Amino acid sequence: MKTQTRDNKNTETPATAEPFVSVKIAAEFLGIPENTCYKLALSRKVPSYKAGKLRRFKLSELAAWMESNRVAAGE
Repeated sequence: MKTQTRDNKNTETPATAEPFVSVKIAAEFLGIPENTCYKLALSRKVPSYKAGKLRRFKLSELAAWMESNRVAAGE
């Protein structure tokens, strides 16, 4: 998909770019309450982005974060 910038140059938008999701969707994905997800983002414990006053997330980054925080089963 092509978009036109203010200086009239055409740029390519990646068709496979992962969308950002809201706190609600991120919390559902992680299986935690929305306020907990928001608090984790504010304390920079989970990867997030700020869009104005809103927090946004990428599900692939949340999945990677979950994997990196995995607790091994006892033997």
